[in-house]
Amino acid sequence: MAARREKKPPIKIKTDGWVTTFGDLISLMLTFFVLIVSMSTLDDLTLKDVSSSFSTGAISVFDNASNTDIDLLPIQEQPEVTLRELMLAARQKSNRVLQNSEWQHKVKTLVVDDKFILRMPNSVLFESGQVDLKQQDIEILKRLARLLASIPGDIRVEGHTSSETLPENSAFPDAWSLSLARAASVLHVLETEGVSRSRLSLVGYGPSKPISTNSTPYGRSKNQRVDIVLYQPSSKERVKSP
Repeated sequence: MAARREKKPPIKIKTDGWVTTFGDLISLMLTFFVLIVSMSTLDDLTLKDVSSSFSTGAISVFDNASNTDIDLLPIQEQPEVTLRELMLAARQKSNRVLQNSEWQHKVKTLVVDDKFILRMPNSVLFESGQVDLKQQDIEILKRLARLLASIPGDIRVEGHTSSETLPENSAFPDAWSLSLARAASVLHVLETEGVSRSRLSLVGYGPSKPISTNSTPYGRSKNQRVDIVLYQPSSKERVKSP
C-alpha cells in the first residue's frame, strides 16, 4: 500500500512589500518639498527680522502696501536703528527700484562695513570715452537718487577707470580727470533729484582702486565704474533722528 503523501502548506506570497518602498518615496518627496519652500521663503523671513526695527510708527522702508514706486521714508520720522539695518534697508529698496529694469543684472547693490554701495559699470552710464549720461537710462538713476534723498547719511560719488591708456584724441589729459568728470555727471543727477549738497562729495580714483584684473577685457569693464557710497560720517553705532 502506497504511503500517504503529506500535503505541504501553500506558500504565502507577501504582497505588502511595496508599502515600504512607497512610504520611503513619499518621505523623500516631502523632504524635498520642505527644502524648496524653506529656500523660497528665506529672504522674506530675513527681511521681516530687519523690518521689525522700523515698527515704531514710522513708515517702514519694507512697506508693501504703499502705492508709490519708491515709498520714500521722511528723515524726520525715522526711528533709531543700527547702521547695518539702515544700509540693508537701503539695499532692499534699491533692488526694488532696479527690478525688471535693464540695470537689474548690471548694477550691484552691496553692504560693506556699514556702507551701502551702488556699483554701476561705466558701460551702463556712458558711451565709450564720454562723460554725458545715456539719456535712455537716466530715469532709473533719477529714481535711485530720490530713494537716496530719503535715507540719512552722507553720499560720496566715486569715479573709477581701468589702467588702459586714453586715446590720443581724448578730451581728458588722464584717467583721473575722466573718472572725476564721470562721477560729477552722476552727482549732478543726485543733486537735481533732491539730495542736499551738504551730503554730497566727489572723488575721482582713476585706475588706483581696481576690483578685478586689468589683463582681460572683462576685468577692465568691471574696473570702469561709478560707485555711489552711502555712509555715516561719524563712528557711532546707532543713527538717531535729527
